Parts: sequence; C-alpha cells; structure tokens
Amino acid sequence: MIRTAEGRDKQSWIKLNREFMEFEIQDDNLWNHIDKAKDDELGEVFDEALERPEHITIFMIEDNEDVIGFANLMTVFSVWSEGFALIIDDIYIKSEKQGKGLGRKAMEEIEKYARSKGYRRLQFQSEETNPGAKAFYTALGYEPAAMSFYVRYL
Repeated sequence: MIRTAEGRDKQSWIKLNREFMEFEIQDDNLWNHIDKAKDDELGEVFDEALERPEHITIFMIEDNEDVIGFANLMTVFSVWSEGFALIIDDIYIKSEKQGKGLGRKAMEEIEKYARSKGYRRLQFQSEETNPGAKAFYTALGYEPAAMSFYVRYL
C-alpha cells in the first residue's frame, strides 16, 4: 500500500503534487498566494528530499501496484513529545480513489512506520476550508488541537 519513494517515482510524484496543488488552491485559502513551482523545481525538491532521509520521508501510495498518491513526512525533535515526532506535511490520494478505504489504510501504515522507527508523536494540520479532511481524520480517531499556524516565507 505505501512504500518509500525512489528516484524512479519522480515524475509520478510531480504529477500527483500538481493535482494536489490544483485541489488546494481551488478555494480562498492559505496557499493561493504561492506561485506554483515549475516541474524542474519540483523535481529538485524531490531529489533533495531523497538525499535527506534523516529529515524527510516520501511515501508513494499504491493500489494494485498503481501509484495513486503520496505522503510527504518530516522529522522534528520535540520536547513536548519527549523525542522525535513525525509530521505529515502533505498526504494526497487521487480524487477518483478517495472514499474506498485507501486513505485509512495509508494512515494506518504511516502510524505503523512511525511506531517502528521510535517516533513519539504523529502530527499534521488540516485547513479549516477542507471539511472532508477534518471528517476523515476525526473518523480515524484524531482530535484537533486549537493552535495558530504562523508563517513567513523566506
């Protein structure tokens, strides 16, 4: 269902990220002001991520050996989790594959991976403008934490 990305996955990852970006910018939300990266820039991001497995993990999500999504994960150290935490920065499954239990399965596998690697916490954010994601994560047993997300692009 999920597997660690390899160099051969670059074009699939870029294509899926394009689809994800189109989904994210369709409403008036946090990401609308960001210029979409060119494919070669996304490719450089992918290559850099694969070179830093201690910080970044990319999973390709598959259904019957077809790549249908991805998960971009980051490792951080947190005193609040008393060790390392795994952040799901992005997770995306093609729209035509959603609602079939594949997202649930992918999240279960990410949790299993995190436990096996000794992470103390799994965390992520979901925009308020995405009620489908909020319903999905709540159904999986995750609880929202009231926090503000601050950002400055450098």
